[in-house]
Amino acid sequence: MKKFLAAALLVAFPATAFAETQLERLESISERLNDAIFAAMIRMVEKEGGNPEPLRAAMPDGTWDDAYRDAGACIIDRYTEASSASAVDTMLDEMEAFIPRMAEMDLDAMGEEPSFLPEGVSEDYSMTVNAECGLTDIMMERMSESGFMAAMMQSMSGN
Repeated sequence: MKKFLAAALLVAFPATAFAETQLERLESISERLNDAIFAAMIRMVEKEGGNPEPLRAAMPDGTWDDAYRDAGACIIDRYTEASSASAVDTMLDEMEAFIPRMAEMDLDAMGEEPSFLPEGVSEDYSMTVNAECGLTDIMMERMSESGFMAAMMQSMSGN
């Protein structure tokens, strides 16, 4: 009887319960992308002869918390509304495949890469969604609180 009940529960659970959700994927990808982008910023400062140590010491934590998850869920919903769930999946696939390439890229090279936005989502719309969903504020707050923003401004001013 226990085996039957266990089998029935497994059949009753949707297959997606075992698969990583779009939000979980976005969280994992975002955390790795944030680290890669901050590392690229540090490499840029170092390449230009600046002291990278203050930036390394102030690198903001990219770990998602509830506010980050809420913003991520909002973004996925808005992107899905503007495109489709499959287009968002494709975006996540492309972002994930790009991460290993970022290890040695500088910011200029990253800016030359094609957009990962889903079909139907423009850069302007993406920026609006990021702001409206709260992601921009979260990122700015973390960079400010960690001291990264101030360290970056100082390194860019040559001080």
